[in-house]
Amino acid sequence: MTISIGRPTETGPRDGLGARLAARVDIDAGSLPAFVFNDREVYERELGAIFGRCWLMVAHVSEIPEPGDYVTRTMGTSPVIVVRDEKGEVQVFLNACRHRGMRVCRADLGNASHFRCPYHGFTYKNSGELVGVPFQKAAYGDILDRQRLRLLSARCAVSHGLVFATWHPDAPTLEEYLGHLGWYLDLYLGRAEMEVFGPPQRWEMPTNWKIPAENGASDAYHTAHTHASLPKIGLIVGGSKFAEAGYHVHAGNGHGLGLGMPTDELVFPSEMLDEYRRRLRPEQFQTLIQVKNSHCTLFPNLTFVLSSARLEGEIVSHLNMQLWQPRGPDRTEVLSWGLVEKDASPRWKERARRHYIITFGASGVFEQDDAENWMDITRNCGSPVAQSLDFLYLQGLGRQPATDFPGPGEVYPSKYSENNARAFYRRWLELMLHDD
Repeated sequence: MTISIGRPTETGPRDGLGARLAARVDIDAGSLPAFVFNDREVYERELGAIFGRCWLMVAHVSEIPEPGDYVTRTMGTSPVIVVRDEKGEVQVFLNACRHRGMRVCRADLGNASHFRCPYHGFTYKNSGELVGVPFQKAAYGDILDRQRLRLLSARCAVSHGLVFATWHPDAPTLEEYLGHLGWYLDLYLGRAEMEVFGPPQRWEMPTNWKIPAENGASDAYHTAHTHASLPKIGLIVGGSKFAEAGYHVHAGNGHGLGLGMPTDELVFPSEMLDEYRRRLRPEQFQTLIQVKNSHCTLFPNLTFVLSSARLEGEIVSHLNMQLWQPRGPDRTEVLSWGLVEKDASPRWKERARRHYIITFGASGVFEQDDAENWMDITRNCGSPVAQSLDFLYLQGLGRQPATDFPGPGEVYPSKYSENNARAFYRRWLELMLHDD
């Protein structure tokens, strides 16, 4: 079946929005108009141009370890079921009955061999086949072809324990889409078998999804001011200047990250070092053990934060993973997971879980600090006068790349840079103006 991804009939610079974007966005000059952060037309174009074309993360494999396990998520605004079928294969289906479009699964998670629509009772196996139609002979006679009425499938692939899906039939492979970022995902997710602490925390914020996504890709600069209280209470390793030292990496396709390094002490569980050595290449291992913090956005809307602190006098770290799901030009649903090494000691796991809750959970101090900024920015960008503003993305323009870093991509010394933000919006603009 050919999948329509909801693009407007006119795209690119020929229509009104395309002309506005082409006239106002100047990535090379580090200029971006405020209206893109709170504009209904921009948002509606993004649902097709961005969320209908890109690979999107929908789950971690540790959430669906057994046949029949499922979680329900969204791809943009499209509801999906992420399920491990009876053969153990991971599948992603549109959560909509082929008869009238009702959700066939209404729980957040569970285990099921079949999904039954609550409206008329159409029943589907967890591999997508329609296997039950109430009173089929009396209602339809011989005209209903069950084979044509499978649940609609997205393309699905797994990398580094993450389940990705896309609706676009001509999207590149997931490996091609990740590009250089795969080297860095090894540091986050490939250094050991990882597991989530549990189901994701969920909340909504009155902010545009691009603001936190950009922040994760590029913005270490805000940390010393927005999070100025955290070194004072010991929740940051490295003191007040911990955000600057390290490297800023554009990994292609809009993906960007910052690596805070070096560190004076290991921020990972020492009992895991042998596993890290087995799983990583030597240059990756040597990079990892020097990292004290890191932030990354996998374009368009998946952010990782590797955070470390001294909790009750002892070092601890965890990996935070957040999805920024669009719910309107001025609203975002957040899904937030904490991850930890599956084979770490129970004590390390418990301390890492507490660190996640304190810092990047729904009530975490980092999360609350950031949300205040993001909400006010979005609100301001919706005002008629503020929409005429152009925001500055000038940090690092003309800076020469680093030559002493072992990892791939476009690498710059110092995390005070906006190169990743410029790369993020360059990719965003390419997709928003794409003709197809």
